[in-house]
Amino acid sequence: MRSAWRLSSRLVLILSIVALFSGFCLKRAYGDDCRRVLNILILFDASGFMKEKDHYQVLLKQMQYFEKAIPLTADGFFDVGLRHYGLKVGMGCDSTESILAIQPWDPERFLNSFPKSVSYGTSALAAGLRAAGDEVASANGKSIIAVIGGGLDSCNSDPIKITEQIRRNNPDVEIHTFQIGNAQDGSYFLKGIAQKGQGAFHNVAEFNSAAGWHEWMLKYWVKPCRDTAPASGAGGAPAGFGPVLFDFNSSSVISKDPTIDSSNRSAIAAAAMSLKQNPASRITLKGFSDGRGKPEQNLAVARKRAEAVAQFLSSMYGIPRSSINIQVAGTTTSGPTPVYSRDDRMSRRVEMELTR
Repeated sequence: MRSAWRLSSRLVLILSIVALFSGFCLKRAYGDDCRRVLNILILFDASGFMKEKDHYQVLLKQMQYFEKAIPLTADGFFDVGLRHYGLKVGMGCDSTESILAIQPWDPERFLNSFPKSVSYGTSALAAGLRAAGDEVASANGKSIIAVIGGGLDSCNSDPIKITEQIRRNNPDVEIHTFQIGNAQDGSYFLKGIAQKGQGAFHNVAEFNSAAGWHEWMLKYWVKPCRDTAPASGAGGAPAGFGPVLFDFNSSSVISKDPTIDSSNRSAIAAAAMSLKQNPASRITLKGFSDGRGKPEQNLAVARKRAEAVAQFLSSMYGIPRSSINIQVAGTTTSGPTPVYSRDDRMSRRVEMELTR
């Protein structure tokens, strides 16, 4: 009895050590990009200009892309707020208010905060900027103000000078601008705001998918915690990335588990970035299943998973299929890491390997 108890205790200890080590490895493999910016405040145009040519519908569409792009970037653990200028008729040049205070990212609340029908008021861009500057000044850490709209100001104010004042008072804030439409005065103001705000100017026509916003976030919002360039050993040894894990009976890279979903997206983004930095490289996707079922079924689901990752690389990042090689290992026992059990999520995976 005592020997059996000792054996059981040792087994528990061994399993605990293995679990701890596996957790450490997963943390290293899935270590996401670090937060360069902690807060972002979206300052959007709701003035009469947004009535024209369905400009407001363009704004809502862009914010749907924005919402989809955040999980692709780091963990999405940012504080996000919303403020408009020009929403309330009758307020004139004071027409600005916060509709979502800067707070931890909540995608559903973010999208639902945009008015579906609005009473468009005066374009008070300078007033909106001033209020946005005050709002981010009370937030902790580095902040970005993203101005999205036509860029017009109807109040004989100079939003570029307001931007200079904001930067003098808070050098730790950046102001980026995104123009809807092509109004000449709007371009002048938004380019000047971005220049004085140490940010970048874009026309939203550049952002025709979540991938565009994702690239902007990677460039201005996060910084690598580690070197994401493909490591190569002697003789051009292959570089690897964290595996893409799959839910049970699923071949979708989108996991129901938010942590795994974020890890999957980050791993694929890192692989895509390395491929773009090294155009002569190729990536091998090796699919695995958990071994539940007949061999031919395991091979089929493993191939579907590898194809799903290939499709994600192509559709989201424009990686040509000619740069992607598919391999199928079937069950996890056929792969290089047979230590995982059949019930472990790690057995339902696609491994990515970059070669030159």
